[in-house]
Amino acid sequence: MLQPRKWWVGLPPLAILFALAATQNIDTIEKDIGDRVRATLAQTPRAIENAQVAVAGRDVSVSGVALSKDATAKLLETVERQAGVRSVADATAAPPVAKPFVFVLERKGGKLALTGHAPAVGERDKIRAAAASKGLEIADAAAYAAGAPQNFEALAAYGVALLAQLQNGKIAFADATLAVSGDAATSEIYDSTLAALKAPPAGVVVKAIDVRPPLVSPFVWSADKTGDAIVLSGYVPSGDIGASLAAKAAASAPAGEVTNQVRVASGAPSGDFAAAASTALAELAKLAQGKATLSDARLSIEGAGKPNVTSAAIEASARAALPRGFALGPVDVAAGIVSPYTFSARKAGATLALSGHAPDKEVRATLVERAKRGFDGRIVDDVVVAEGAPKGFVDAATASLRALARLSSGVVEINDQEVALDGSAFIAKAPFDIQSQLSRSLPEGFKIVARLGAEPLDEAIDPRRLHGVLSEIAAKGIFFSADNSSIDTESLPVVDALALALLRSPNVAIEISGHTDDAGSEADNENIARRRAQTVLDYLIRAGVDPARLTATGYGSARPIARNDSDGGRAQNRRIEFSIK
Repeated sequence: MLQPRKWWVGLPPLAILFALAATQNIDTIEKDIGDRVRATLAQTPRAIENAQVAVAGRDVSVSGVALSKDATAKLLETVERQAGVRSVADATAAPPVAKPFVFVLERKGGKLALTGHAPAVGERDKIRAAAASKGLEIADAAAYAAGAPQNFEALAAYGVALLAQLQNGKIAFADATLAVSGDAATSEIYDSTLAALKAPPAGVVVKAIDVRPPLVSPFVWSADKTGDAIVLSGYVPSGDIGASLAAKAAASAPAGEVTNQVRVASGAPSGDFAAAASTALAELAKLAQGKATLSDARLSIEGAGKPNVTSAAIEASARAALPRGFALGPVDVAAGIVSPYTFSARKAGATLALSGHAPDKEVRATLVERAKRGFDGRIVDDVVVAEGAPKGFVDAATASLRALARLSSGVVEINDQEVALDGSAFIAKAPFDIQSQLSRSLPEGFKIVARLGAEPLDEAIDPRRLHGVLSEIAAKGIFFSADNSSIDTESLPVVDALALALLRSPNVAIEISGHTDDAGSEADNENIARRRAQTVLDYLIRAGVDPARLTATGYGSARPIARNDSDGGRAQNRRIEFSIK
């Protein structure tokens, strides 16, 4: 039996049951749709960054940052075609505009990190591809942003290419400006990196460069000069210093060619490297050919000087000009052609000073030996080897030293082909003989200017000292011509000095005795000894000694002072002696 009034009692609970069932069904539908939409979005992760999905019934709303407008539109169309989806609301937003738009590429070893800002996904893929082509592994931590330069792809490729050359480095783009830093492994890489930075992509201004060149040790720079050509090689601390040194080299050789092969490197010595290298170039300019080398903080110079340039002058100049912290090493410079070509010998007291030039070491040694033969005091040798000697120089210098030996004091100077002889002869008759003999001995083309006098006789010698003085002078040896009729030229300084001693002690009678070794007969030896003693006596008379004071005697081998069983002993026995009567 129907009771309609009781139905109303059951309707509210039934409605509640229906509502609960509907709610549970909607939650299931929304979860199902949401899961499927999220899965679809996950399959295209580069379309929307930080994608969020909201489902209301069968209506879907997608929010996040739309990395690509086209990709986002296609993705939402795919979502809308999902089963059960009634509508899709696009709640995505465009990436924020970055101003300035900064993106940074930093390399550490084989890894390349991208930070800062980056545009759409496709552009990032191109950066990855460029890094992979250089063997680099990329770590992308950049935030998506709008406002990228129109040539972003070219900028990124440019940056990757630069960093591929550097061991470690960093490139930062800020809109249209660029800053770069890093370490170059070689000079070639350093040069190519700087060259690339001089030609950046269109519209980009290189704002800062801190690319460090390779470290080298030792740090060597050199300038090599051959004729008018100069070759610069080695390393410099910076390109500006290298360019400045090349300009100075060119200025020092205006008619020549400068080849600049220097590279930039780190490791230069502390101090003013540019000033030290400039000093090297200044000294090199004084050489006809040669090389100046800076090895770390030490400068060495070698070569051949220009006219009148000596090694000593180069050394003094370089030492004075080098900046603090730099030292002068070996200087081996052959003196340049000298003009005028000079040589001098100055005789004063017990010293004979030689100066000027000689064409080579052998000639220099010959002149020193020649000086020793005519002088038994101290010899100071300041002669330097230099080119430019006139023809006949050696003969002229030898004859000049022979003439100087006949002076008690004086100087002989050669200036090209002019010989000047000044001084005092031992005896009054000698100046004319000395000048005449020198004039005859000089090679063709040489001229002589002589200003000669004689030693005064007012310095008297005590008769008690005379024998010792004569013996000391005679001990130097007196040599004769083959027939014993004249005194050998080499012995004229000795007999001149003997004459002066006798003239300064005028009241003493002297016996001149000749002695020989035991070779030959006694009669022959006495005859030879007597002729030699007489030859000395005749010379002394011509020198002004009173003949009444002198006698000549020949003792032959009767009075030896050494054994005659050796060449040395026989040489000692062949002598001239002076005795007080």
